[in-house]
Amino acid sequence: MLLRSRFWVGLSMFALTACQTTKTDPVQSEAKIPCWLQSPVSSHQIGFIGTAAPFSATLNGSLIASRQRAAARLTEYYGFPNVDQEIENLPAEHTQLLLPNGQTLFFSMPYTTSDTLYTYANTQPIDKNKWCKEINCNFSLCEPAWLCSGENNDVIGVSYYTALSHKQLPMTGVNAKALAGYLDQARVNMQEHYFESYSAEHHQTQFSRQGQVTGSVYQQPLLMTKSCRYGATIFANYQIKHTDTKLKTAQNWRKIKQHQGRSIVMGNFGEDGTIAPDNLISSAIKYAIRDALVELAKNKGLTVSASSTLLNENGRYFLSSAHFEIKQIVSGQLVDIQVNYKEGFPVVYVWLLEGKS
Repeated sequence: MLLRSRFWVGLSMFALTACQTTKTDPVQSEAKIPCWLQSPVSSHQIGFIGTAAPFSATLNGSLIASRQRAAARLTEYYGFPNVDQEIENLPAEHTQLLLPNGQTLFFSMPYTTSDTLYTYANTQPIDKNKWCKEINCNFSLCEPAWLCSGENNDVIGVSYYTALSHKQLPMTGVNAKALAGYLDQARVNMQEHYFESYSAEHHQTQFSRQGQVTGSVYQQPLLMTKSCRYGATIFANYQIKHTDTKLKTAQNWRKIKQHQGRSIVMGNFGEDGTIAPDNLISSAIKYAIRDALVELAKNKGLTVSASSTLLNENGRYFLSSAHFEIKQIVSGQLVDIQVNYKEGFPVVYVWLLEGKS
């Protein structure tokens, strides 16, 4: 009987505590996420996000891991020494850490969802009371504007569900670096073959492409500035550090062929029904960028061998064959992107501005 009484008392206390928590936290119930979660960088702050699983076998293990990962991105970006050990020794209730260079590193209070714990790190004090509505990507309206603006030499990193949910946001950075390597310098070694036959009864064309587009390994740190959600997929805007190619213009990149003497080309993937092996948007974007890089390489120069035949057997019959050899090193700047779906599969269009020679 005594055990039963303790059980009901414990249950009553739990219910009371839950009720009190809901009642005293009206700000979080009205706003969905901390503003820094989708806007870690603004005109007055540069911050970094670390993630971890929400549960850990060790005391405060998730909090420590998320702080270390946020700090690792900050120290990599600024070239500071690693502070993993200092963070491990920092009491959980403390949100400030003195860096070796004398600056103070500030941590946000953790923000936790059902599958991820997020921590924000900054070298400036963090406003803990700013909450914002979650931003969804809308490609047809180019919202948010950074999806299509092309103002900076930025690259978009994308990630669908990952095996461990807390790794989805960091995976956008991994994918962004891979794309940055293509845009920074790509070696195009491609062969294209075009065949056309024509008679009074029929007209047939065939096109094939074989070869490789090899991107460089991008070594510089990238800065995640904004993000938005497209269903279960995260799109994140990453700024390339030390860029001097900011475009201060509001161009409609889809309607022009050149800008300041540099070519603008479109690349696409999925328009003809082709499906990426993993059916991921991130892969479709990669293939679309590679397609655009081939077009940039063709603009720089190619070797053409062509032949044509005219037969006169029971009427005229015309055969034409052309072979294109493309070997160039190119670079580009992603200035616009469009994502559609056709029968459940992604169709991606990208517009690249030719890199400066």
